[in-house]
Amino acid sequence: MKKIIMITLSLSFLVSNVFAGCMKSEIKQLDAKLSTTEITEAKKAEVKKLRDIVVANEHKNSELAFESYEKALSLLN
Repeated sequence: MKKIIMITLSLSFLVSNVFAGCMKSEIKQLDAKLSTTEITEAKKAEVKKLRDIVVANEHKNSELAFESYEKALSLLN
């Protein structure tokens, strides 16, 4: 019984780590474009705000996170 509990806990830990950071590459892409793109300070502030929304909601509300990512990306292009 103890062995089954340990295996279950180990697998749940592994699964939670595998799915963590599902928008990690998108966040890195925003950071890279933000540092290389020349835009006004107002747009930079808005992109940073949208990036923060992406980070805060990537696991809670993925739809909002993706919409915020798309808006930020459109501001940077």
